[in-house]
Amino acid sequence: MNCPHCATKILAGQEACAVCGFTAAAIRAYLGSDWVKLERITDNSQRLSLRDTRHLEVVLDDFERRFPQCFIASYLGALPETLTLPDLGFWLINHGAFQTRQISRRNDFGILLIVDPLRQDACFTVGYALESVLTDAVLMSILKKLNRPLAKGNVASVIEDAVRQIEAVLKKVARKERRHDEHPPAVVADATDLGLHTLRPPSRPLLHANRPD
Repeated sequence: MNCPHCATKILAGQEACAVCGFTAAAIRAYLGSDWVKLERITDNSQRLSLRDTRHLEVVLDDFERRFPQCFIASYLGALPETLTLPDLGFWLINHGAFQTRQISRRNDFGILLIVDPLRQDACFTVGYALESVLTDAVLMSILKKLNRPLAKGNVASVIEDAVRQIEAVLKKVARKERRHDEHPPAVVADATDLGLHTLRPPSRPLLHANRPD
């Protein structure tokens, strides 16, 4: 992986960045080690209207339907000078409990967009499972395409354009899930085995095969 602070390559097992000295322990000491709850859109900058937020929720829903393993979340806010956008992204991807449509989605398949409207800057942080697809070169190319709406302060367009660009990349490598014919589960006798009960009894008794004595 690359150092989230200065982007220098960090070798496996290397605790600190050899260039800037960044460590995971240092960022945890700064921001804490507790998990934090985050919506898919966290607008700490108050730049999004209610209409923008609702539209972006639909965009994110569509993305998650197309790529069920993944999710995209965004954080908008003015960061202090002592904290870089990649620093915060690294911390959030490791300490964020994102409220996705499916809570079971792991941060390993998360894509986090950090936007600082005051700096007119943005960055991506992706989970480990996506690093081979959403490489630094790919993400930098996407960020360059976001410069125009970012400079205009149109953060809603920044988020939507980012989602569309990421979709285009993932489509090239995604495999469609094969459809399987539905069969009754062999290990479940009836719905009560799953803790489910019908609202009314069946209209006719169930027939059982005679068993030898």
